[in-house]
Amino acid sequence: MILRAVLSHYRRHPLQLLALWLILTLATALWSGVWSLTGQARDSMTAGDSQLSGRQQVVRSDGAPVTVADFASLRRHGLCVFPWLQVATDDARGQVVGIDPLAMACSRGAATGSGFSMDGQPFVDIAEAAERAASGHSATLRLYVTKGDASLPEGWQRQGDPGGLSTGELSDSFLLNLDALGLLVVLVSALLIRSVYTLGLAQRRESLGLLERYGVTRRRLRLHLLLELMVLAALGVVPGYLLGQGLADVLAGGFGAALGNLFETDLLATGESLTGFLVTLVMMILVVLWCGLDLLRGNAGRTRSKAHPVMGAVLILAGMVLVVPAQSLVTVFLGTGLVLAGAGLMTPALLGWCLSPSPHMPPLKLWRRRELGVLAGRLALPLVALQLAAGTVIAVHALVSTFEGTFHEWLDQRLAGDVFVEVPEGKPLAPAATWLESQDGVAQWHPVLRGAAGLGMNGENRQVDLMATDTTSTLIRQWSLLASVSQPWQALADGDVLVNEQLARRQDLKPGSQLTLVIADKERVVEVVGVYADYGRPAGEVLVDTRHLPDGFVSGFRSLTIDLADGSGGVSRSDLVAGLEAAWQVGSLQVRDNETIHRLATRIFDQTFALTRSISYLTLLLAGVALLMTGWVVLRSRAWYFGLLSAWGLTHRQRRQTITMLTAEFMVAIWVAALPVGIALTWVLVDRINPVAFGWTLPMAIYPGYWLELLLLFGLAAVVVGWLASSGRTEAPVQAPRLDGGQER
Repeated sequence: MILRAVLSHYRRHPLQLLALWLILTLATALWSGVWSLTGQARDSMTAGDSQLSGRQQVVRSDGAPVTVADFASLRRHGLCVFPWLQVATDDARGQVVGIDPLAMACSRGAATGSGFSMDGQPFVDIAEAAERAASGHSATLRLYVTKGDASLPEGWQRQGDPGGLSTGELSDSFLLNLDALGLLVVLVSALLIRSVYTLGLAQRRESLGLLERYGVTRRRLRLHLLLELMVLAALGVVPGYLLGQGLADVLAGGFGAALGNLFETDLLATGESLTGFLVTLVMMILVVLWCGLDLLRGNAGRTRSKAHPVMGAVLILAGMVLVVPAQSLVTVFLGTGLVLAGAGLMTPALLGWCLSPSPHMPPLKLWRRRELGVLAGRLALPLVALQLAAGTVIAVHALVSTFEGTFHEWLDQRLAGDVFVEVPEGKPLAPAATWLESQDGVAQWHPVLRGAAGLGMNGENRQVDLMATDTTSTLIRQWSLLASVSQPWQALADGDVLVNEQLARRQDLKPGSQLTLVIADKERVVEVVGVYADYGRPAGEVLVDTRHLPDGFVSGFRSLTIDLADGSGGVSRSDLVAGLEAAWQVGSLQVRDNETIHRLATRIFDQTFALTRSISYLTLLLAGVALLMTGWVVLRSRAWYFGLLSAWGLTHRQRRQTITMLTAEFMVAIWVAALPVGIALTWVLVDRINPVAFGWTLPMAIYPGYWLELLLLFGLAAVVVGWLASSGRTEAPVQAPRLDGGQER
């Protein structure tokens, strides 16, 4: 009988039972989807970095070029190698790349294939590429093997791939920020669940109080309510988990479709996992326990609402004191949490103060302002939850857009020119330089020499990486600098240096700083004329002009970057390679086609960025549903009061317009409150986490156009809530929860 009496509330309000179950299910779907999408984004980023950074090559000990038959033979011996067959074509593509996705899957430890996905151009099956090569087209085959793989058969040896392009810390930074956003999404969804549950609990206080007066103990009622919440949560976990996996598959499913259809294998595995389900289940248990605290502690923990703005201001100030000078990630995360908690405490009271009415307002506007003050108190929890959710979405969009722009700019700098050629060991640059200068089809070229240098700082000689190149090349001068003097490239050609951001931060260097550079035991004082971004690795680096290298300098690695002329007068890649092989008198060269690598990298990481944006869509979906449900319940509970508008002479249409205007103003207020939260989160992600973790920053950028898109979405939600609230029958007034645990009639 007690159980029937407790559940009788839902017989009178079945939609509230559906709303509570729905918010639990959607929150579970969000956790499941975020877990899956984050995992896919991490795998995609890892696979992309693996494909770009270069693995160990398998070469014949006798120096002969490898063939497709060699690849098949090594695979039959059980060695996990994968091919990369570049074949020149007669069409506009210039070349195709033959790959074997099953071999790539083997290299990543997958059963049926995973890793990167493209749309099929210029990547084809290795059999098709081999047929093109057999028909007379110029072709180059490389065989790659995972580091630390099984021993090679006799007659084979490993060789590094120094021409690889490693994303290094750029990938690590993105994944770290992704983890931070995933944690924030979990907290936001937990707050949304608590807001919906406490709202329903407040509506039941009078009926529960009646049961107490009939002799049912408060402890027994709490146990029944907790059991009810646990059952609803259990009923929402499994469908929510499956829904989240389904959403993740839908959002990510199109990325591997082309190669999946071509090779009949799934290149982007998104299957369910026991770990993902257990993580989702643990999150639900923790949230249920958090919601059950009110049941277990009764009326404990209530404070006066006037203390909240003061407490919020204190928390924000304490968080800023921790975040700004922070030297560890734990401090950054702790300070950010305090700032968000303070913003949540201040927002309802601050909105109520900003929306306070003026006696000189027109009657309807005065009524709306007073009603907004009531809503700010009644919808305090969902208001803060939606504020944090919208702020998270803004931060996700800014983060992904910033990383996307930074990544493409970084690619353009590192992949300048059409062809990258490794200089054979022991061969001088002069023969190749003479041949390149004689070719009209070569637009421009420059060498890159890498080695080590000493940096005399405070009486110590620190080792740093050294990169030397021809700084008069327009390919180099296209680089964007973080800071520089007025004419950095001319100063660089005259003998000064550029430093990367990592070295500038560690040694407190800036344009105009003097430093002592030691190259090949020769010391000279130079001026720093600029700082460039170097996201791919942690080492400090100095960039100098090759004309100022001392005679005794020995480079560890040398390469040529070549830009070919466009049109009929240009030289083909096959002719370029043949000419350089003849100039150096070698049988083969290590050549990287920058255009192909650029296309591959763009597709891989665009996939990752799209997966990350999907997380923000899921978060916003959950927040929107929660707001629709809580807003509808609260506004419907005041329908008796809204009915007075008709008694004041408003028509039904005017009453609906007034209520819709009320919900629109409320949504705009939440949107305005979310903007500083989103900007603050963006600043923490790009300007605090990266310097602390990696020693470099990302450019801080905001996107007001996206804010307007978010405002339009809020406006649509306002119209829906206003229409629902102004239609149907009226209900008696109820008590609703507030952040301080109090209640308001």
